[in-house]
Amino acid sequence: MKLEYQDVFLFAAKAGALEGYLFRRRKVEPLNNWIDNISRMYHDLSPEVKKELNPVFVPVLKRILEYGKRVLETELKRKLERLLLESSAGLEKVG
Repeated sequence: MKLEYQDVFLFAAKAGALEGYLFRRRKVEPLNNWIDNISRMYHDLSPEVKKELNPVFVPVLKRILEYGKRVLETELKRKLERLLLESSAGLEKVG
């Protein structure tokens, strides 16, 4: 049986790798599967893990969108934006 923390590690590794891949890129290979896998893995996490993960995941998603703004296809941007909205929805507003 797979441990939930292993899922968290794999999820974080994929999201972080995508962030690094897009940093200062001018051209990218197809990323649809990569983004779909991150989304699927995120949705498979328990609500408790998501609650702990979201405060660090949201900034990563924002950087992914920033680094990829010139090279990501519109549909991929939309997928990432939906994931950003979902993951940031549970964050408490500070201010």
